[in-house]
Amino acid sequence: MATTTPHRTPDLDYSIDDFIAGERRDSVYLFRALEDAMVALATAHPGGHTARPGRVLDVACGTGKQAMRIAARGCVSIGVEASMEMIGVGRWVHPESDARIVRGIAESLPFADASFDRVICQGSLDHFADPHAFMREAARVVARDGRVVIALANFESASCRLGRAVDGAKRVLRRPRPPWRLYWETPEDHNVRGDLPFVRTLGGDALVLERCTGLSLFWLFEPYGRLLDALPERAAATLWRRLDRLARARPRHADMIISIWRRTDPDTPPKTTA
Repeated sequence: MATTTPHRTPDLDYSIDDFIAGERRDSVYLFRALEDAMVALATAHPGGHTARPGRVLDVACGTGKQAMRIAARGCVSIGVEASMEMIGVGRWVHPESDARIVRGIAESLPFADASFDRVICQGSLDHFADPHAFMREAARVVARDGRVVIALANFESASCRLGRAVDGAKRVLRRPRPPWRLYWETPEDHNVRGDLPFVRTLGGDALVLERCTGLSLFWLFEPYGRLLDALPERAAATLWRRLDRLARARPRHADMIISIWRRTDPDTPPKTTA
């Protein structure tokens, strides 16, 4: 089980150049589907309907793209981001958006108890200095009937396991290995290693895991990526969607894990430990 590395400090200087989504179809399809899924989960009213606009907090929102999409659906949308560069880029690209982006860190959210119907975090929790402290803060600021939605890369996905196996065979056979970073290895800027057992520990005493789903299979596995790129667009999209349906039922094997949480005690917001 992954554990948080002690004495980590928040990354206040994260740059837009630190993340490259990739232009191959497996990356394009995955990030498009992930963003759509997070927006849908963020804007769904508790109970499954959308009778009123909700209040949504996007933590580690980057340039605020998701927060802006959520605002466009009529929600009160606020993003929190530690990097001034990312905030500046977002405001420059979309100055007309109703989303509000503020500077802050995940482990100490600058909001009152029970302020939001949804708290979301897409692909950033493994960068946090203390992910469990963030989850306690998320539980504190979410409303009694609200939800916390986390999307996290899975380093025990089917793709990562295949990548390790192929790389091990290349080592034995003394075949050339990729010159770039091995995608199945946890990056240096990650403070935890995401996988399903780790995700299940995130709630602690403050949050209960309501449901967990997966997204995408075989992302970054080179033979699969080449196949998708070689197929006609319609055939490639169909193949990706069929594999994605498998991933949704098997988050342990999926490339991304999406977990949805509710407060342990809906009548008493947890107190911050900061």
